Amino acid sequence: MNQDTKQMYLWQKKARRRLFFKDESARMRCIDWIVMLLVTFAYAAAAFINLGAADIPKTFYTMSSKGDEIVVEFEKPEDISTIKYYTSFGAGKLTFFYSLDGEGYTQLQQQKISDELDESGNAFMTQVPAAIEHEATAMYMWRFMPAEFKAKYVTIRVEEPSIQMLEMGFCDSSGNPVAVLSAKNIDPDAPRGNSPANMFDEQQYVPVSTDYMREMYFDEVYHARTAYEQIEHMNPYEITHPPLGKTIIGIGIRLFGMNPFGWRFAGTLFGVLMLPLMYIFAKRILKKTLYAFIPTFLFAVDFMHFTQTRIATIDSYSVFFIMLMYLFMYIYTEQNFNRQSLSKSLVPLAFCGIAFGLGAATKWLCLYAGLGLAVIFFRQMFLRYREYSYVTGLLSDKETRESMDEDKRAFFEDIEQNYISKTLITLLVCVLFFVIIPLIIYYLAYIPYMKAAENPYDFAAILANQEYMYNYHSTLNPDHVHPFASEWYKWPINLRPVFFYQGQGYPGEYLSGISTMGNPAVWWGGLASIIALIVLRIRQGRLGKKTLFLSIAALSQFLPWVIIPRETYIYHYFATVPFLILLMGILAKILIEKTKRGKKAVFIFLGVCLLLFAMFYPVISGTPVLRAYSDTFLRWLPTWPFY
Repeated sequence: MNQDTKQMYLWQKKARRRLFFKDESARMRCIDWIVMLLVTFAYAAAAFINLGAADIPKTFYTMSSKGDEIVVEFEKPEDISTIKYYTSFGAGKLTFFYSLDGEGYTQLQQQKISDELDESGNAFMTQVPAAIEHEATAMYMWRFMPAEFKAKYVTIRVEEPSIQMLEMGFCDSSGNPVAVLSAKNIDPDAPRGNSPANMFDEQQYVPVSTDYMREMYFDEVYHARTAYEQIEHMNPYEITHPPLGKTIIGIGIRLFGMNPFGWRFAGTLFGVLMLPLMYIFAKRILKKTLYAFIPTFLFAVDFMHFTQTRIATIDSYSVFFIMLMYLFMYIYTEQNFNRQSLSKSLVPLAFCGIAFGLGAATKWLCLYAGLGLAVIFFRQMFLRYREYSYVTGLLSDKETRESMDEDKRAFFEDIEQNYISKTLITLLVCVLFFVIIPLIIYYLAYIPYMKAAENPYDFAAILANQEYMYNYHSTLNPDHVHPFASEWYKWPINLRPVFFYQGQGYPGEYLSGISTMGNPAVWWGGLASIIALIVLRIRQGRLGKKTLFLSIAALSQFLPWVIIPRETYIYHYFATVPFLILLMGILAKILIEKTKRGKKAVFIFLGVCLLLFAMFYPVISGTPVLRAYSDTFLRWLPTWPFY
């Protein structure tokens, strides 16, 4: 048998197997629902507890006119140590004047390093007017300004409008706000209904120390803000990503209000829903309850999954839709229009396309997934073509054709007669569900922008936004490299986490911070597992359908970052992590089934992952913790920032 004949024989053997072999059922059983829901509810409890507060200041005073002066009177003369303030929309500048008798006022000063040098060439301290210079991106954050003075009256002068001040506190040495008797605008013609008293009517919220529970942090100032602007038909502030993710964030705001719990709710819910999605995906691939549990558990205790879905950014939704589209594509790979009805094979393909459209309308990251989906789809089409060629080859031989039983010959003839029409219909359906419908979804996602009260978007503005987004993301290389930026090759080894948040006002031995990073056991163990799996597959002489599928999915989310020149961060690796964990599930299955102590080793590894989640919980959740604990037990690498 020559080499070509041998290859043809092997190919025909595989083709026959695909035509007649029926895979083991991956149907969810009662035990699967129990295990899946237990893991999901346990994770949901951890994710939603202390997610964010709903009780934050709500009334505000808009400082809309330059030169306005607001006189604040205390109940008695007070020693003030700190001015604390909490804003909503707007930017501006405020200065302060204080008095004991309400007649003679002194401008509040603060020390600043002089730009000039003394005779010895050294910088010196100088007194300058103290001012709040508030930026629009510092909304819903408590700010502390040191201020040492004694007064019964304070005048706040608006140097630059227009800040929406939700609450302000003049605080004593213990950090608590002193009692305010009144707050009035000096201008008798100031608009009614916009009372300065609104700045001091919720003093119970003025904190001694701050935490993430009542503040925006990191990119929430862009995404949560824009979600609220969409609800209020305002012009969107953040337009570097498509609108759908912010629209979903807005669902939580509509339900629970414009507060940290409200703007984080939807993302956290999607983070919870990723776990049953992971379980169903793993069960479909690995078939057994235990093997479905392992990846689901690993995903539940991964740090990045926890932190990225508890912050009001759009990553929760994009990763969810990526997982969903690949699940449907995997279901499609289990179909075969040569042996099943065409309509049955088109259903998962259609849902895959819809998930792709939703993802693309959330974040362009999902477009990378489309490359992997295309590779997998056209591989499937090639396999169908090889089956068709095999069948036509058999039927063209008269002797072979006549030797077949009637049912087999009818089956083969049906394939021969319908292959071309089924292929064309499948391709047309792909055009519909992967091009036309995603474009419709993408366009409809802009409806909130079209409803803006001022400068509503039209079709030309939508097109211009696409150009803006492309230019922004393709050239994002700031003059000063962000301290937490990292290159793609540093992500798998967990080298440079991103520091999200640090609270203010804690005693020196305590800290409250949030960092996004991977669980070291999951990421480092996962990297070792994947290398071991690839080596094992190479030794076996084949990669295997499941390993190949998940590898394509993982690489489609990872490789584009290798060639993209823009500044990148470790959280760009988030969309790759679910597929690496599923690959770990394949190796876990091999270890359990092929080695004597494999099951014990796998469960020890799961225990280590859970232990690390508990150990690192304070620095991935913002829970106050001793600084010494962080330095001694958690800072394994000098590049890991926790405060």
